Amino acid sequence: MKPISDYYFLDHKLKSTKDMIPFDSIDESAVYEVIKISDGVPMFFDAHFERMKRSALFSGITMEKDKKEVLEEIKILVEKNGLDKINVKLVNADIDGACRFFTYFIKTEYPGPMAYEKGIHTILFRGERENPNIKTIKGSFRKRVKKELEKAKAYEALLVDKNGYITEGSRSNIFFIKDGKVHTPPSHAVLKGVTRSHVIEICTKLSMEVIEDCLHKDEINIIEGAFITGTTVDVLPIASIEKTRLSSVSCALILKIIKIYHSKLI
Repeated sequence: MKPISDYYFLDHKLKSTKDMIPFDSIDESAVYEVIKISDGVPMFFDAHFERMKRSALFSGITMEKDKKEVLEEIKILVEKNGLDKINVKLVNADIDGACRFFTYFIKTEYPGPMAYEKGIHTILFRGERENPNIKTIKGSFRKRVKKELEKAKAYEALLVDKNGYITEGSRSNIFFIKDGKVHTPPSHAVLKGVTRSHVIEICTKLSMEVIEDCLHKDEINIIEGAFITGTTVDVLPIASIEKTRLSSVSCALILKIIKIYHSKLI
């Protein structure tokens, strides 16, 4: 995904998007983060940046940028591009033996108000990430998933492993409400989302029990509700998984989590 605005940063230099040639050298081994910018402020920046550093470390890619410089780049891009509510993408790539760092704005597709009011439709998608705790371009399933989502007119695909267990969304983390408790796949099996971490923290403060386990696809019909979390969606209720309808938008536990999470963004 390439820049949509007038300027971007490559390494330490501000560049015009009239020159897009450097993006052609980014391969699937590159690590990345997408951060929501609200009123010019990158939300939960520290957590995103630390996760990116871990991804680079585990991938064996050197990351030379420091947090202070990236924050300054984002500030400049907000001013230069005249955009203060958008997503910024950070990409760290090894190109011909050299570490290259891209900072740029990307197309943002936020769910509309109706998605939060009525919930979203999701599908099941057979697929597993090779290294779930490393956020690389390769691990996104983007092309295959997009085709299936368009066919089903669904918002998100829930990944199902070879044993039939739901691990995460193609671009989100997943939570289920079962027997009045909050369930989410264990940290070692998924990309540890920044929004996911905040939701678990909220549940802990509310004395809601959080059980880290995977739900089998055959258990969908016994859950009381479900929602996904992510940088772009925040906390988004699920109205249906395949043909199974859920009452997520009226689930008291989910509504309480959404309310408190939104208060953290203000």
